[in-house]
Amino acid sequence: MKRRYSRALITGINGQDGAWLAAQLLGEGIEVFGTHRPASPAGNWRLQELGFASHPNLHHRALDLGNVAACRGLLSDVDAQAIFHLAGQSRVADSFRDPLGSIHANGIGTLNLLEAMRRQSPDAHFVLASSAEIFGNAEHAPQDEQTPIRASTPYGVSKLLAHSAMGSWRQSFGLAASSAILFNHESELRDDAFVTRKISQGVARILLGKEQELTLGNLDARRDFGYAPEYMSALANMADRDSGDDYVLASGHAASIREFASAAFDAIGMPIDWQGHGAAEVARERSSGKIRVRVDTKLLRPVDAPLLVGNATKAREQLGFKPQLDLTELTRRMVEADLGRERKA
Repeated sequence: MKRRYSRALITGINGQDGAWLAAQLLGEGIEVFGTHRPASPAGNWRLQELGFASHPNLHHRALDLGNVAACRGLLSDVDAQAIFHLAGQSRVADSFRDPLGSIHANGIGTLNLLEAMRRQSPDAHFVLASSAEIFGNAEHAPQDEQTPIRASTPYGVSKLLAHSAMGSWRQSFGLAASSAILFNHESELRDDAFVTRKISQGVARILLGKEQELTLGNLDARRDFGYAPEYMSALANMADRDSGDDYVLASGHAASIREFASAAFDAIGMPIDWQGHGAAEVARERSSGKIRVRVDTKLLRPVDAPLLVGNATKAREQLGFKPQLDLTELTRRMVEADLGRERKA
């Protein structure tokens, strides 16, 4: 596919989404400039695993998104035609510990970069990684672009600020500014602070005898789990459009954390059965009766939306978004990747 852009800026290239997007664009011959925090190294284990860490078209830049002048200077230097803003505070749990930090990282950081684009690269297409957390405890499911936004967590509020800014700058200044409302999207490159990676890594360690059981929080929370590379392809397609817009990216199927864990244990041939309720609920290995999963009440969030599932009809029709991986294959890939890492370790 021939893109309308040949130079792209990806903030947060060291994260799961940044690595997948960079690998895809580099594979298409696009020159990629990736940013990382000034205090963080430019090295990227994710890009190393994908085989793109030393690509000649990949350039690393340090960027403090809280510094307006730094944002303007970078955009002036890079002169990118597509700007993918993926950097920020990405963990809902962390936002309860530092709500203002999340607002600053996700909200103000987006505004700084958006303003820098308006002044330095007004003809570029800005694509934001927004979040389904902006819907909060939505009254109806599935959620789409018309669903009222009513964020209920500090993380959701931070993403709501960024998402709303995209629409405002699009209407007020005529910028090509698109917001990707991302529902849960996982992969082999997910950070181990996320519950999905905690599950795949824990299951791998249990199979290898390094651990005996896994502790989780809210087993009833239902999320729309998709595969990150498919979602990043949609972001790349957003930047090809003349004008900006909002797009829900979701699989349309919800599964509980309990179901995700069951699928992960199935992937290693160790089916589990759930017993009990609430904090006393456990999962036992079917063949041996050993407890493999327990609930830890300290992992429960003060606020947790019970059901987030998206309707991506608009993205399918306008972006060619076609999520293919189901929960079984997603968990299998994640567990197999962690088994490989654990065996090397």
